[in-house]
Amino acid sequence: MDYLVYNLATLPPETVDMNLLSPQEQEQTAVRGWRFALIRTLLRRELARRCSLAPQEIQFTYGPQGKPEFTPQPFNISHSGDCLCMAFHHRTIGVDVERIRPRDFSRLAPRFMCPEQLQAFLDRHCPQEEFYACWCAAEALVKRAGDSMWHALHYPFIYEHGRIICLTEAAPSLQLFTPMPGYCGAVAYTSE
Repeated sequence: MDYLVYNLATLPPETVDMNLLSPQEQEQTAVRGWRFALIRTLLRRELARRCSLAPQEIQFTYGPQGKPEFTPQPFNISHSGDCLCMAFHHRTIGVDVERIRPRDFSRLAPRFMCPEQLQAFLDRHCPQEEFYACWCAAEALVKRAGDSMWHALHYPFIYEHGRIICLTEAAPSLQLFTPMPGYCGAVAYTSE
């Protein structure tokens, strides 16, 4: 398992190469903007490098939640603010990055924290760092499974001493990381 982190704010506009994108991606760029084209350009270049293909040859399929997939090289991407992370593994992988900012955790936490984690979180007076670590962990777990955050409670875990401990027997490995200052990240993968 490995991952790459990009600071999108530091990449020059000429990083985007519309010629590498599929016609559908070019159409989506008109709606979603320059960042979409930048992310897809970077993703195509990295997949091409890993698979010894031309970036234009990459043909994505899409899972039920709209997650792009490329069978020869499992990957997952996440971006928040100026941070982009691409994670790669030989098996299904999920990654999430989030920009840390003040927010009201009271309504979000019960949606994805199992009862044990939620109680511990409340007992510790809702620390911001713990919330974001747990949010990224939940996102990474559901993205790895091809699921949505609406089903995050199916992947219970607790946060303890700066790490995530999954509570299911066949849980994937989960690693927290700091992709850039002011951001939190997590990656979920099968460690075999």
